[in-house]
Amino acid sequence: MFQRIVVGYDDSPGAKEALRMALELAAANKSVLTVVAVEEHRPHYGPVIGEIEEERSVEEVASRRWLAAAAEAAAARGIAIQVEIRAGHPAQQLAVAATHHEADLLILGRSGHSAIWGRFIGATAEKAARHADCSVLIAQDDHAHK
Repeated sequence: MFQRIVVGYDDSPGAKEALRMALELAAANKSVLTVVAVEEHRPHYGPVIGEIEEERSVEEVASRRWLAAAAEAAAARGIAIQVEIRAGHPAQQLAVAATHHEADLLILGRSGHSAIWGRFIGATAEKAARHADCSVLIAQDDHAHK
């Protein structure tokens, strides 16, 4: 059913559940699975000299660690995955990655923010789902606030 799956991964509880589902689907369907981490490169406060580059470095280290953990989880199940780091707005980059990889399915984790927060800000998963050119599965972490 799903031959090419892209999963967004940031090591959050929702992303871990998304990866778990992606691994199950990839195993059942013999799918090509690509795990994508997105570096946003935005300083949290007004940027000072060197802050943007420092933020990039920190995000890259974190992204590589997350993708190594995802690859380890996949290898433990005997599943080969592709990993990719993208830079930019997470929702946009996840939708673009799904298109680039000609994905049949994009799997994302829900962050667990409240419904009010999501209405005002808009969750990454919800935004990516609106822009993806394929089916989207938003994984609900069992521990997310309802």
